Amino acid sequence: MKLKYKKIFVPASILFLLTGLVFSVIGYQYLKAKGSDDCLVCHEDKDLTMEKNGKKISIYINPGDYKKSPHGSAECTDCHQNYNPDNIPHNPLKSLASCKDCHGEIKSGANNVHSNVACANCHNPHNIVSKKELEANQTNNCLNCHQNKNVQAFKQSMHYKKNVKCENCHNGGHEVKKISKGESQQLCGKCHAKHNADFNNSIHQLVLSQGNNKAPTCVDCHGSHNIINSKVSIESQACLKCHLDTKMFPGEERGSAKFVTQYKTSIHSFPQQNGLPAAGCVDCHGDHMIDRAVEPGTSTVKAKMLETCGKCHSDVVNNYKNSAHGKQFQQGNKDAPSCVTCHGEHSVKSVKLSDEFSKINQADLCLGCHTDGKIKSLTDLNSHTDLYKQSFHYKALEKGNLNAATCSDCHGAHQMNSSKDSTSNINKKNVANTCGKAECHTKQLSEFSGSVHQVAITSKLNSDAPSCVNCHGNHQILNKDDQGNKISNSKGIVQLCANCHASVEMVKNNDLPLGVAESYNESFHGLATRSGSKVAANCESCHGNHNIRNSTDTLSSINKKNLPVTCGKCHPGATSTFFDAPVHAIVDRATSPALFWISRIYIALIIMVIGGMVLHNILDLRKKLKHKQKKS
Repeated sequence: MKLKYKKIFVPASILFLLTGLVFSVIGYQYLKAKGSDDCLVCHEDKDLTMEKNGKKISIYINPGDYKKSPHGSAECTDCHQNYNPDNIPHNPLKSLASCKDCHGEIKSGANNVHSNVACANCHNPHNIVSKKELEANQTNNCLNCHQNKNVQAFKQSMHYKKNVKCENCHNGGHEVKKISKGESQQLCGKCHAKHNADFNNSIHQLVLSQGNNKAPTCVDCHGSHNIINSKVSIESQACLKCHLDTKMFPGEERGSAKFVTQYKTSIHSFPQQNGLPAAGCVDCHGDHMIDRAVEPGTSTVKAKMLETCGKCHSDVVNNYKNSAHGKQFQQGNKDAPSCVTCHGEHSVKSVKLSDEFSKINQADLCLGCHTDGKIKSLTDLNSHTDLYKQSFHYKALEKGNLNAATCSDCHGAHQMNSSKDSTSNINKKNVANTCGKAECHTKQLSEFSGSVHQVAITSKLNSDAPSCVNCHGNHQILNKDDQGNKISNSKGIVQLCANCHASVEMVKNNDLPLGVAESYNESFHGLATRSGSKVAANCESCHGNHNIRNSTDTLSSINKKNLPVTCGKCHPGATSTFFDAPVHAIVDRATSPALFWISRIYIALIIMVIGGMVLHNILDLRKKLKHKQKKS
């Protein structure tokens, strides 16, 4: 009997205990919910407010959000301890339970800047935000508290646009840290390794490592929260902010604030069509691996100048590299100019708009180096560049004639070359086109084209036919009427032409008629010119100056059909017989046998007559001396 009772009693007891436990849990939850509901009876009123520090604040709690939150099963009094619902306020001391009482496993690091921030500030007091929810919208959650203008600017930064979050730099959760200036470089380098490596080799890092806390790190140039990558913003906010500070960079020498200030008025600082400066600091100096200008590897050292300027001015640099200046520069000639020699460094001006590059100032700039004898490496000792200031061109510039030629008009601005170079503007084959370009000597070029001289120059290799500079000079060009000009008078013109046409070698090389210079000098015209006549015909009077052509050419002024007009300028009404006689009469046995023998007989008669007179006088004097001796 006992055994049977025992078998029935034990299972019943266990069942009774389990049933009691279930009802206890249900009752506890019921009572608990009933306790929270009692609070929400009032606090679910959206208009419920209280005064705090003189301001009305809402104490409304959304029941639905609260019950859905991780704390939805918790009693209000679990956090709000010692609250009496019959009193208002319920607890004047507002004592809250510590979150760590329940969440003791969560620990805050020693460097956590949020150690004094209440948990509810991030997790919300009633609609508890979970860690997962916080991480999903972390940046906006941080910005809700951090209303500082600098921090709020993060929303416009490159980091925000590329989904970089606060915790990527500051850490998250309960280990939020503040980043010092010294730590910023290492932190940025985790993502920007290449830029960090460049920065470690820069002058900025060197100065920083020497203890100068004014030297810039990443945040000084790019900002901390308002991260920028626009070079314009970087230069205006960082480069110029420091490098225009006269206290940081005193003096007037290269590298000083005053030296850098020149950039602000340079053509590089002017906005172009895209609204950006033509060239900013980083375009020339680089961005992260900035070094001192004296260091061999820096982008602004003389040896690297072509590479640096060529990033924007590739066509100009290519012309320069093929020029005499560029070739000497690339060969290491210290006298050869680089870009900055002519244009300056920070003070780069517009060639078209600046007075600094006016035509007359260009000449002075070039003559600063090309004064005869100043540059020992120059081999052209006959360039006479000093004489340019006495030339008609320079004097015209002084009078304001902007069409007058300066150095770059003839030699080119960047592609200047020796006259021996076939591509040079002043090569013999090209010099006529250089002188005759628009707004210069176009009329003279049209006359010269097709002349015997121009044809010889263009058709023969190494022709010794004259071009513009052979007659007019190169740097020392004078006005035609200037007294010192060799073509201002007939004697000078005759001598100029005779320099070639009386040369045996040049006559032979060019198959020219023999003795034309000698025959002219012996002619009436030549004798009159040598005697000082200003009206007697010289070479130019008959042959012209630029449009000199062979007599067989119908366009020639000495073609038989054109002689009446040519000679008629001095001899109006001359008959056709007048033109049958040769002008340059050459006494040669083969070509003019009659003239040859007449001239010989004429010379013999002169010798006989004058010799007979001399002999007669000698014999007469001798006879008179003897007669005088007899009388004495």
